[in-house]
Amino acid sequence: MTGTKDNSRALVELPMLLFLRIADGDGAMSAQEMERFDALLRAPDWCRSPLLRQSLALTEKEKGALWRRYVDGDLSVDSGAVATALDSVLGALASDQQALVEQDLLSFSRRILEAADRHAGWFKSDAKAHASFDALDELIRRPSARGRAAALHRMSKTRPAPTDSDGALHLALAGEEAFWRGGKLPLRCIRAIDETHDVKTFDFVCEPRKFFCYKPGQFLTLELPIDGRIVRRSYTISSSPSRPHILSVTVKRVENGLVSNWLHDHLHPGMTLSADGPFGKFTCVDGAAGPYLFISGGSGVTPVMAMARWLLDTTADADIRFVHFARRPEDFVYESELRLLESRFPNFRCGFACSRATPDEWSGALGRFSVELLSQLAPDMMSRSVYLCGPDGFTESVRAGLAEAGYDMARFAQESFGGAPSPAAASPKPIDAPSAKIVFSASGKEIACTSGDYVLDIALANGIEAAYSCRSGQCGVCKTTALEGRVVHDCSDGLTEDDVAIGLILACRARPEGNLIVDL
Repeated sequence: MTGTKDNSRALVELPMLLFLRIADGDGAMSAQEMERFDALLRAPDWCRSPLLRQSLALTEKEKGALWRRYVDGDLSVDSGAVATALDSVLGALASDQQALVEQDLLSFSRRILEAADRHAGWFKSDAKAHASFDALDELIRRPSARGRAAALHRMSKTRPAPTDSDGALHLALAGEEAFWRGGKLPLRCIRAIDETHDVKTFDFVCEPRKFFCYKPGQFLTLELPIDGRIVRRSYTISSSPSRPHILSVTVKRVENGLVSNWLHDHLHPGMTLSADGPFGKFTCVDGAAGPYLFISGGSGVTPVMAMARWLLDTTADADIRFVHFARRPEDFVYESELRLLESRFPNFRCGFACSRATPDEWSGALGRFSVELLSQLAPDMMSRSVYLCGPDGFTESVRAGLAEAGYDMARFAQESFGGAPSPAAASPKPIDAPSAKIVFSASGKEIACTSGDYVLDIALANGIEAAYSCRSGQCGVCKTTALEGRVVHDCSDGLTEDDVAIGLILACRARPEGNLIVDL
């Protein structure tokens, strides 16, 4: 009986929690936001769930008391508290009721967000309100996310509050709220480091300060304000999770590259941007054990460098050979650090090869990749677990060469994300594919298409904002919820079992079967 009362209480409080989370996240609640909240409570015709519609009348009745609790600090609206309320309510409902309440809570939150944007002015948006909405969207739609946040919230009640001294958090004193384990986060650039003539590393801290938790080799998606629109690009986290105060990405300037050039030319210490992640399965944490052989080409050095840093920080006897290929000596990223690591760790050895240098320019190994050249740089390569990253042509040569040489490919791992897939990677579009329709619930657009079209392609062609990176079904950046209908995936490697269980699809590789409603 007590559990039922707790659930009913949480259901009454939830609309207030969601409203405050979005509207007062910046400490500057607007009249438009308050008016929208009042209107949603008074006229709940937007609400399809009978259960939630009944509770809204109680929320309106208790609005004054809830507001006083918030002002007095008795009603918390941090992510853990909201997740606890959501878990209490949604976890007690049957699946059909739960789906209806989830959709109504998302609809309610979007309407509050619209009011926040309206206050921001024409052609502008409330960035903090959007960040809060994105976090709520994750908690409402994903049981695993809200369950984890609720558990961390309960644990934090027994731990001291995080301490910040001279800008640095103290790990031993930090509660669970001080750890970022995934989702949207605001980043502030604290330094930009020139690695080579066309490669920079950008170091970030989180605002407010948090410890970064991820697996070495994973990546995140940056959201960048370029030419009046938000452009998303994914970059490997080049720092190591064993040093959790700072998160780094290393970016090579690309000729005519929209994002890489913007980062090099415009991102300076003190600037802030949004990011999402972590994503990716390319990591030695879940892969074959050592001894290790890390092979990289060009800027593909970043994920294996993150793995090397992590292993050397955390494993006393880590046995690593690191082989890096580049065009010329001046293109070697992290060369000084790699040679320093070699001088400090007896089981770490690095080798370098140049494909376009002359003997006068470079006294080391010369030439493009070959198994013979690799065996010179790593004589015991057949006994090591291989982790490979680099440009497509380079990685194809390495993979084919190792397989032909008889290497045990069960111990081989390769980074897969980056760029659009080759035509061979996608299933051909069916001829005379049956007609279909995709309804994009967030934007309200209904688009006629065929069952041979990809959800992401239809979204982008019709001006609908959607996050993506690899477009090959590997990275998971384009995950979204299929609210109704079914899809067929060409590739679903970027989905976990939990993702499938809660209805997530990969927009880049999903084709609709008939009518489909997606949360975009």
